[in-house]
Amino acid sequence: MALQSFFLDSPPLILEHQYFQQFLNALADQGYLVIGPTARDGAIVYDEITSTDDLPTGWTDTQAGGMYRLEPASSAAVFGYTTSPQSWKRYLHPPVLELWRAQRTNGTFQVIPEDVPPRLAFLGVRACELQAIAIQDKVFLHSEFVDPHYKARRDNIFIVAVNCSHAGETCFCASLNAGPKAAAGYDLALTEVVDKELHYYLVEIGTERGADVMSALPHHAA
Repeated sequence: MALQSFFLDSPPLILEHQYFQQFLNALADQGYLVIGPTARDGAIVYDEITSTDDLPTGWTDTQAGGMYRLEPASSAAVFGYTTSPQSWKRYLHPPVLELWRAQRTNGTFQVIPEDVPPRLAFLGVRACELQAIAIQDKVFLHSEFVDPHYKARRDNIFIVAVNCSHAGETCFCASLNAGPKAAAGYDLALTEVVDKELHYYLVEIGTERGADVMSALPHHAA
């Protein structure tokens, strides 16, 4: 606990890009399936990530009214895009949900216990998306009636936020006080810095779970 308190009270840390695969491995070692951005079918989509090769390194997007285009970027940034056209909601509040199952045996039936939701690490959550998740939490967790299915999924989520470095023409975070910097609701928050031959992440720790992950990685104080 003393080690966790040290990280929580410490200034931001530096994680070099060369250790990003170790970062993904550390999340996997703690039982998390990493869901993050990848370039596929002409867009940035959220899917399972196991390697840095899966990430959209060197890609950016152009967004305007009624238009989305994925393009090669001028830098080697991993998170050099604005936002994905997809939403994290499909993992927290899926459109199709199995409520219960039963098996019939010898004229009777037995209800089969539902599976425990997987432990997921969301990688690359933007500040506006954190705001959207907070609204879902308000509705499904903090209202008079708690949605048990949502709660079971939400309790197993580790959030790695990424602060935005550029805006798209359709961005609206400033008007809603929802970015571009992540303010709350994350376990770890990253700011990616690519400057000539330098490539690293400024890491802010939001929870003890985040401190646990960082304690397993090579890092130094910012």
